[in-house]
Amino acid sequence: MKSFKKSLALVVALLMTLPFLASCSAMPVEKEEKIYTGSYEEKINAFYEDHKDTAAGAMVGVFDKDGVLFKGYYGYSDIANGTKVDENTVIDWGSSTKTMVWVSVMQLWEQGKIDLEKDIREYLPDGFLTNLKYDKPVRMIDLMNHRAGFQEYYVDMFLPAGMNAYTLEEALKLEQPAQIFEPDTVSAYSNWGVALAGYIVERVSGESFADYVHHHIFEPLEMKDSALAPDLMDNPSVRERRDKLICYSGTTPVGNAFYLISLYPAGSCVSTLDDYIKFASCFVKDEFPLFENQETYEVMMSATSYYGDTGVAKNAHGFWALPYGSNTYGHGGNTQACSSYITFDPEKQLGCVVMTNQAGEGYFNGELFNSIYGRSVWQNLIAGDYKNGMYHPARTELEGPFKIMGASYIDAGSLSEFFWTYNEKDGIPKIEMPYGDYYLADTGTMILDCVLFYGWMLFLGFAFVSLIVKGIRAIVRKARKSTKKIVLGKTTGFIALVELLLGACGLGIILSIAVWLPHTIYMWFFYAVGVLTVILTTLTLYGIFKSIKTPRKESSVIRKIYNIIALLGSVLTIIFVIYMQLWHW
Repeated sequence: MKSFKKSLALVVALLMTLPFLASCSAMPVEKEEKIYTGSYEEKINAFYEDHKDTAAGAMVGVFDKDGVLFKGYYGYSDIANGTKVDENTVIDWGSSTKTMVWVSVMQLWEQGKIDLEKDIREYLPDGFLTNLKYDKPVRMIDLMNHRAGFQEYYVDMFLPAGMNAYTLEEALKLEQPAQIFEPDTVSAYSNWGVALAGYIVERVSGESFADYVHHHIFEPLEMKDSALAPDLMDNPSVRERRDKLICYSGTTPVGNAFYLISLYPAGSCVSTLDDYIKFASCFVKDEFPLFENQETYEVMMSATSYYGDTGVAKNAHGFWALPYGSNTYGHGGNTQACSSYITFDPEKQLGCVVMTNQAGEGYFNGELFNSIYGRSVWQNLIAGDYKNGMYHPARTELEGPFKIMGASYIDAGSLSEFFWTYNEKDGIPKIEMPYGDYYLADTGTMILDCVLFYGWMLFLGFAFVSLIVKGIRAIVRKARKSTKKIVLGKTTGFIALVELLLGACGLGIILSIAVWLPHTIYMWFFYAVGVLTVILTTLTLYGIFKSIKTPRKESSVIRKIYNIIALLGSVLTIIFVIYMQLWHW
């Protein structure tokens, strides 16, 4: 017993000397971006020439209150076959689809059918929301500001194109994300929250969201080359053209990369550049064509959330204030292999849209806007006073089986050149940026996350090496016909095997999500984790009992240390699984 305690103390001391690592996302180094001069055509052509080596296909439109000032088509919809993008090319809007949700909401507000300040449960079936934690009601304005408090959402966000799509109600009820913040305290971007607003449009209007948009947006604007339904079959011509589009990661082809978006009001629209411009140009006209009264537009573009107490707008009824020029609003969008952006300055009545067939494209969908609107005035107003420490993105998962996805932290110094302001409003120290906040992380929680995560990874490596060594030794012992018993030899072998099986389940979950398999396939990994954890717990308790009862002389110090490491790794794995809630679906 004393020997066991001494060995345990030695192992713990060794483990405490391991370097502590914090998960920290690298931020890009800020650089002075070039401002292009001349006409819009000259600016954008010169921009493309400087970035064509990283571009696949791009479509750009610039417009003002009187009409289109410039349209440009650059690069290819299929590089290998030399097919260039043109007026018939269709590209995903991604999250800029959300702007149609907010226009729809404001149309119904104009008609007196939606009150932006009311509890949204008044527009939903009884008992529909099962995820509310706080007494403070969630209002439509909270959904518009992304301040309803919901955590990130992963379940069946994208589905293989050949599957049958959920109805919007089914998709929303599939898995309701936990409410981790009190409403109207933290900005945390939420696809689920926007889709919920789209469902409220369905409930109030009596039409599916896709039908509503067709009747109240597409048809009035004569957007004949647009589709919105998850399978795009509300416009078969668009679906046919979308199937022919080749998408790229950088300039590496990834096929057509078309997936069904189950929460489709949050990001499913696909259209030509002309149709994208028809919708976006509404925001710079003298009279907003989709509202009965211009006052509705003026209300929509009034600020509804601010950067702390600065009085500077962060959001206006779902439209984000953007770091370009002095008064630019809009919304960006990304799908699995397309990027887009709607931007406009309502005061100058000038707008610009971009569509690319590249995942996460950031030049056309970012730097270009400085040459359209001028450099952002925000760069002169960045707050310099903030609490040092590690910050957690508000767009995260803190509860449920995907909790592990939220175990990430960013040093405040990495954000200091990018955030707009810092404040402690509502008792939450946070750094505020476009599209979302970062809040000061609890040090104890961060240490626990990192110790458990990196400890688990370490012991997975230990288990892998251990099984290989055990296999080799078993072969040697069999060849020598050795009958010597090894204390806990089989037990630690089974522990290592179960730990690796748990790791394989984790990898299976990650890969399933990465290729957007439906949850009906990978949910079984969570059940398997639960069963394996019970087996591992049983083996661990047996191993601890056996170690305590084993006479001192029956095993060497090295064997004792090995067994202790194996049991400690097993205990840590069990804690990790329970803490990260990987044991259930």
